[in-house]
Amino acid sequence: MGVKPIDGVVPIAVMPFSEDGQIDFVGLRSQIEFMVAQKIQWVGFGYGSEVYTLGDVELLEVLRQAVKASAGALHIVGNLEMTSSFAAEEKLLKLKETGIEMVMVRPHGMWAQANQSKLIDTLLELDAKVGVRMIYQDAPQNTGVQVSADSLLSLVDSSAHIKSLKIEPPAPSLKVMEVSKRAKSKKAEDLAIIGGLGGIEIIEEIKNGSIGTMPGPAFPEIFRTIIELIHNKDEVRARKLFNKILPLLLFSNRDMATFLFVQKYILTKRKVLSSSNLRMPSPDLRSGTREELDFILALIEFDSILEECK
Repeated sequence: MGVKPIDGVVPIAVMPFSEDGQIDFVGLRSQIEFMVAQKIQWVGFGYGSEVYTLGDVELLEVLRQAVKASAGALHIVGNLEMTSSFAAEEKLLKLKETGIEMVMVRPHGMWAQANQSKLIDTLLELDAKVGVRMIYQDAPQNTGVQVSADSLLSLVDSSAHIKSLKIEPPAPSLKVMEVSKRAKSKKAEDLAIIGGLGGIEIIEEIKNGSIGTMPGPAFPEIFRTIIELIHNKDEVRARKLFNKILPLLLFSNRDMATFLFVQKYILTKRKVLSSSNLRMPSPDLRSGTREELDFILALIEFDSILEECK
């Protein structure tokens, strides 16, 4: 596949685990094949992949297996938590060797104590040394690192390979709008803004300047249909479709453990994964979570929504 800008629905793959916490590579391949069948072009790895529970060697093998399973039909986005510039450079070089096409980079929480300009300078240093395409993940509620719209645009303007931003603070569409407006005033036409936060503000994000979203992987065709409807100027149908899945999105966003369980559970129902196991450390699911989820799926007639979006 040739290099193309990141856009559209970019699901963050969940990590399949066996009962004893080992990575289920059969399930991983099945998930990648599912994405290809859904005509998804980009798949990423991030918080929703439980990367915080993976060792460095494990993550590299996961990415190699994902690239292999995609057989050239998908663009794979790796993942890096940036600590020092020295450690990040070493990890980026190893990530690059797996065959992925982009790396999503988020700063370690210690960067919250540094001046924003130091963070930007470190990212630019990595960009110059490693030369791999990167997408910066702006998720301050997870990292504790606040980066202004002006600093984000300074990063994009000064970088050769960092031309994409995943913007997902609380109320992400507002920052998407701010960054998009400032980018237009500076004529930063090569900037690609991607939304996140489970797709909870996908319509507002697209209207405010994002060119895609990074949701979970369980029902990518629904998000794709919503984006297509917005692009076709049919906001009424887009909102009606979004409203159908809103109870599911709100339930999923209760906490990370619930979000991961929802994604994996739905994928088991869709015969993509064989289990919904999470790897420790993970908080226990609230009692009755599975029953609540089954009730919501039946209430919104989830299977009918999938048929509608084929």
